[in-house]
Amino acid sequence: MKYTLVILFLIFTKSIFAQTEICIHLNTDENVEEIRIDGQNTKKAYTGSLNNGIAQITIPAKSSDQYEIYVNQNRVHVWFNIGKVDVYLEQRNQELKVTKVENSPVYQRQEKYFDSYLKFVKDTSTNADFIKKAILENDQDAFVLVPLNHHLKLNQNDKNELEFVSRFLEKQPQSTKEHTIYKMIENRLKKLTEVEKINLKEYQLIDINGSKTDIKTDSTRKYTVLDFWFTSCPPCIKDHDEISKNPNMFSDLNAELIGLSTDNTQEKWISYLNKKKLVWTNYRIDLSTIGKDLGIWSFPTYIILDENENILGNYSNIHETIRALKK
Repeated sequence: MKYTLVILFLIFTKSIFAQTEICIHLNTDENVEEIRIDGQNTKKAYTGSLNNGIAQITIPAKSSDQYEIYVNQNRVHVWFNIGKVDVYLEQRNQELKVTKVENSPVYQRQEKYFDSYLKFVKDTSTNADFIKKAILENDQDAFVLVPLNHHLKLNQNDKNELEFVSRFLEKQPQSTKEHTIYKMIENRLKKLTEVEKINLKEYQLIDINGSKTDIKTDSTRKYTVLDFWFTSCPPCIKDHDEISKNPNMFSDLNAELIGLSTDNTQEKWISYLNKKKLVWTNYRIDLSTIGKDLGIWSFPTYIILDENENILGNYSNIHETIRALKK
């Protein structure tokens, strides 16, 4: 009985006091006094003073997590396991990079996965089997949420693949289910499977004049395409540049494109519209719940509606959207 109680106490203690101890080794010729780390799943930033090129930072954590390490104004994105991790950084000419990581297997898997994913993003015609392989390789680790989200984005209109994502989410440990990314994927999955229609008149957005208004659509068009984006989103900018080169790509397919920006600042948004010369209709979501009601948290996201505002499909880039309209 006493032995059982000790085991239960140890398990309870581990779950309550689990943490990631990050030892930063910084090689730089710049003046750096402290290192800051933000976790995707933490509620605050953690800092550590730099002494002789080393900073120790301890962060409460129940699972692997994505961290942003800040050195002055520069940052790197990394995934680390729970436990003690040694991170070697180098900063030269305002550029920060990771040179080595010890004691974090998930970091190595992350490097391998993102190398393949970036190549895929550059050429989406290539095989995407590596994503599902990464899901299987990272089962029971919170990093699985990354390839799961990418798989979800690529298969938003495939019921069988949505069920696959749902089943895989359900089998993950409780520590992963408590992760912020898990909850966002779960919510998006729910909206994709349950929301079939949207009433655009219900939402009050901000127009280019700074006035509140509902979304005005072109009744002569067969389709309406909603583009959820924000001004600092690289793939959104890439798509906008492509649309600007061919401003009739939607009208030629009997569709109207409507941009819905999540930017909080009117001036920044207007400046972007003017700089990029975006001539199609755009609104700023502001306090509207339209993004939340559709579970949008990944950008860009394109949603095709028919004349009755039934949702015909969800897409992650302009090429998928145009292919769907052509069908």
